[in-house]
Amino acid sequence: MRIFYLIIFIISTTAFIADIVLRYMEKIKGFDLNIKSLKFRSDLVPVEKFFPENLTMLILAIMVGSATGSLYIVAGMTEWYFSLPCAVASGLLICFVIQYFFEGFINAVKKNNLPKGEAAAGLEGYCTQDIPQDDWGRVCLFYKEREFEVNAVCTVERSLEHFDKVVCVYEKDGYYFVARVHDVFKEAYKQL
Repeated sequence: MRIFYLIIFIISTTAFIADIVLRYMEKIKGFDLNIKSLKFRSDLVPVEKFFPENLTMLILAIMVGSATGSLYIVAGMTEWYFSLPCAVASGLLICFVIQYFFEGFINAVKKNNLPKGEAAAGLEGYCTQDIPQDDWGRVCLFYKEREFEVNAVCTVERSLEHFDKVVCVYEKDGYYFVARVHDVFKEAYKQL
């Protein structure tokens, strides 16, 4: 079992370093695992935060789990039926800690870098959920080769659908007013 944990730790550490290099040095976007679509209802603890939301978090969970399993083996608990569940539990726990406690802080820091008011006009992105007409929802906007998930208000006559390409018109009080890219170009063409 010691060799198993060691091999998994080496592979996951290499994959984590490669992911960080590709994400931050080569500006390649990370892959979402779409586990956000799992909707667990809990009033006390958001259970979906225990599962990795993207490839980086999955690799990190595997790396922490294999390190924890190795520590149990070193401590003398060599039975696989004890060390393996503890390793999986530690991987899920690190996902929860990072995604629940640190994600809000990281998003708050990122949002402060986005342009405000009229300077936000022209930012492009996509819808992360359906947004009804004259209602608000969430969109991802691109700014300086990064993605920022923000609150947005639909400004077109019909609702925006999941993964529609949008463009920001302006920002007010933390809400980005967006329109479908296709509708903006259609209106500009009519004015010609």
